[in-house]
Formats: sequence, structure tokens, C-alpha cells
Amino acid sequence: MHINRRQFNVAATASLWGAGLSAQTSLPKSISLVVPNAAGGSNDVMARAVAMRLPQVLGSAVVVDNRAGAGGNVGSAYVAKSAPRDGSTWLVTINSTQTINPSLYKSTGFDPLGDFEPVAGIAVVQHVFLVPKSLPVNTLAELIDLSRREPGKLSYGSAGNGTFSHLLMEMLKMSQNVQITHVPYKGVAPALTDLVAGNLQVLISTIPACLQFIKSGQVKALAVPSLHRAPALPQVPLANEAVPGLVGELWVAMYAPKGVPRELIEQMRQAVAKVQALPDMDSFFQAQGASPMKAGPQELLAATREELGRWAPIIKASGMRVD
Repeated sequence: MHINRRQFNVAATASLWGAGLSAQTSLPKSISLVVPNAAGGSNDVMARAVAMRLPQVLGSAVVVDNRAGAGGNVGSAYVAKSAPRDGSTWLVTINSTQTINPSLYKSTGFDPLGDFEPVAGIAVVQHVFLVPKSLPVNTLAELIDLSRREPGKLSYGSAGNGTFSHLLMEMLKMSQNVQITHVPYKGVAPALTDLVAGNLQVLISTIPACLQFIKSGQVKALAVPSLHRAPALPQVPLANEAVPGLVGELWVAMYAPKGVPRELIEQMRQAVAKVQALPDMDSFFQAQGASPMKAGPQELLAATREELGRWAPIIKASGMRVD
């Protein structure tokens, strides 16, 4: 059978294209999970737990690559713009970087919807409203009443401007029309120290970071801003029982840079689900005050869009901006 030059070129191109697809149907033997935050935080801890267990599921070597800076923007922008699209590099990030930073920063260096493919949820980490033991309130409603009686006299700490703890308190202030002064810190640890000392009146903290202080009686836990009570603090009521709609949870999830083949995204989604189901993960999640976030690409995309819409008006109304 005779094949002319044009037919040969088309056939050769199709063959090469097919070979390229074939080469992309399995995840690489070396995988990097980029964490756009410093080591030791909730995001890093969750990423390392997954990285430690993925090899037994995938057979690939997995490392965590911390690329911190600008509230998570540096590492996220790297994955969005510079990471290879061959399944060797994945972003493990928190919802605040993906859904708060785009409204908070003049430029993040990435588009949370246009530059990434959602892959899988990893974990949900719960928070708790705290006050020092010396403050004469025992419920969130009592705290709100006190702030109304003494407008501007109470102060609250956060892990920094634009962080999750900052925005949750701004949500409370806006919904209840109360005045509480914001004091930003470089992380939750120094804020907790000042709360215990009575230099702050309110703080929202992740549960793992403050659990020892609650159990020792150094601080009082008023409410958990989640849809479900915290397993580590089952006696503490939900915040939305006192303030309807006061719900906000920090979640950790995995994204791929736009352009990674669907087959690889599905393989990684399945691998994360298998890691979440490993027997030792239940005790790990409980120790971290967390629970597995069982979300695939569509659910994660919907959650990302929903939170982008939730936080944007709060940031705008508060006047927060980072240039």
C-alpha cells in the first residue's frame, strides 16, 4: 500500500502524540508535594502525613518541598507558573491561600481557578474561640454582650493580617455590630502566650495548638465555628448556635498545575483516598483536631468557588489589603 508524504507526516505525528499520552498514564517515580507555608503548621503536618504514606500506595518516592512566603503566595505561584505538568509536582495548600489571598493581596501571582486543577481534599482542621480564664464570660453570647457594653475595650489576637483567625473575628464583628480591637501576631503561639497572660481578651486558634491550655484551665473554650462539634472538645458548643452562619473551617487540599493529564489527577485522587483510609490515619486526624476531607475534583472545585465568594465581601468591608 502506498502512503504519500502528507499521510506519513500525519501518521507520525499521531504516533508521537499517542506515545506522549502513554508516557503520561502513570505517575512518576519521584513526586514533590509543594507546601506554600513554613514547616510545622497544620498544612505542613498534613502534607507530611500524606507524603509519608503515599509511597506504600503508589510505589513512588514522595518529598515535601516548603516554599513559604507572602501568606502562601510564593509557593502557589511557583506551582501555577513554573512546575512541570508531568505529575511530578503537586500543591498541598490551605483554603485561606486559595480563597482569601486573591481578595486580600493586590497580586498573588496565581489564579486559584484558572491556574490549578483540583485533585482531592485531605483534611479539615477545626478552630475554637478562646478567652483567658480571668474574663468573666463563659459563652460566645456573653462575650458578645460584654463587647457591646464596653465597645472598643476588648482586643483579639490573630496569627496575622488576613489569616483565618482574623477573618473569622471580622465575620463575628460585622454580623453582631460590635467593636473589638485587632492585634495581629506573627503566628498563633505568641498570641496564645498573651491570651494566657490576660493581655488579650479573645483569640481564635486551631484546636491542636491550644488544647493543652484548655485542658489545664489556663484559657476557656467558648465555641467551635464548625458544622459539627469537635471530637477533642465535645462539650464545647458550636458558634452558629449563638451566631447563625458563623462557620469557618480550615481545610487542606491538593491541587495540580493546570495541564496535568486527567489520568494522573485521577490516580492521585485515588491514592489520597487510600491514604485517608489507612488504619493509622484515624488516630492521626484525632490528634491533630482534624477529620478527613473526602472531596474529589468536582467537590473541591465547588468548595473553592464557594469560599472565594464568602470571604471577598468580608475582606472588602473590613478594608483589609496587603500590597
